[in-house]
Amino acid sequence: MLEPMIAILDDLCAQDRQVLADVINRFSQEETDPDRQLTAWEAPATLGLLTDDCLRS
Repeated sequence: MLEPMIAILDDLCAQDRQVLADVINRFSQEETDPDRQLTAWEAPATLGLLTDDCLRS
């Protein structure tokens, strides 16, 4: 299920990928359920949105 979404997201430019990762992270911080918060927090990495540059900052 994730592979088609990841393939689409791979076509985004680096700036758009970072913006989307930031939006997902913002929503993860607002999540009150710990399991859902963890899943949301991990989503940018799971979806391949984070590059090595993003991981270093």
